[in-house]
Amino acid sequence: MPKLVIKQENQTHKTLDLAYGSVTIGRSEDNDLRIPDHTVSSHHAKIFTYLNASYIEDLKSSNGTFINGKRIDKHTLKPGDVVKLGHHILEVEV
Repeated sequence: MPKLVIKQENQTHKTLDLAYGSVTIGRSEDNDLRIPDHTVSSHHAKIFTYLNASYIEDLKSSNGTFINGKRIDKHTLKPGDVVKLGHHILEVEV
């Protein structure tokens, strides 16, 4: 099962298994993964996992969602992908 490793300034803050279903990411408290950082939108991105694959979608965030340095709207996540949301890095691992 893939997982996200959430980092800021090269320090791991949290690890999240990408199980079947969806995970919302953002600054607001109603997100599944809350990142309390002013550079992250209230509802920044959403990850869907089904059929043994995970997909990330930017939710029209102010600062954008970047995968491996490129701004995306939607992207299929793969091991080794580096997701940047504001000042936070999320690394996809197996």
